[in-house]
Amino acid sequence: MADINTNTALSGLIAQYGTQEAKAKTGVGNNTAGASTESADGLANQDVFMRLYIEQLKNQDPTKPQDSGDMVSQMAQFSSLERLTKMADEMENLSQSLISSQALTASTLVGRYVYVDQDTAPVAEGNPTMLKTSFADDAVKNELQIINSAGQIVDKFALTDEEFQWDGTDGDGNFVPSGMYTFKATSTNAEGEVTQLGIQTPARINGVTINGSEGSTLNVANYGKLPLSDELDIVG
Repeated sequence: MADINTNTALSGLIAQYGTQEAKAKTGVGNNTAGASTESADGLANQDVFMRLYIEQLKNQDPTKPQDSGDMVSQMAQFSSLERLTKMADEMENLSQSLISSQALTASTLVGRYVYVDQDTAPVAEGNPTMLKTSFADDAVKNELQIINSAGQIVDKFALTDEEFQWDGTDGDGNFVPSGMYTFKATSTNAEGEVTQLGIQTPARINGVTINGSEGSTLNVANYGKLPLSDELDIVG
């Protein structure tokens, strides 16, 4: 399909098919440098194309073009322009609809929690904390340590599942005070080799940014921005 939105294609159309009357009435001329510049500036404009085409039909017998292929060629180009313009409008409408839908969906996530790759999380006294990890393939023992902001281990125990809910108590069964806590998970294999495991903790979604400089993102507390296109594990 010819690219009828370019200056080159429309210049060729005028040169081949445009009558002098059409050129004069549409303000498109080729006798002076100034006229050429004006023509070049306006050729990419759909209105100029349509005005030129209508004036051509007014000033020639459309059933008897100079070349037998001229009429078909002009009609094909006009039809292509119309379809491309309509397609561009439809794509713009679709894009706006998708953005609105994305914004509506993202807004429902505000106030909820999402798992992020970090081993520290705020703990409120008396409230449980959800944790996730992935065991090593050769692990025979998995352990979790809970460390307070002073670097003290408040509790440790064996992990039997990759998803775990800590009840917020220390080794004596007392609720720990509110604050930031660090979670350290390890796997031990049959040879006694210890591997530190990655930890995911839930963080609160404070807001969303739609189509920002980094795309659409979730604004996550104590973490930063999380792309909305990522695979998300929402909790709460």
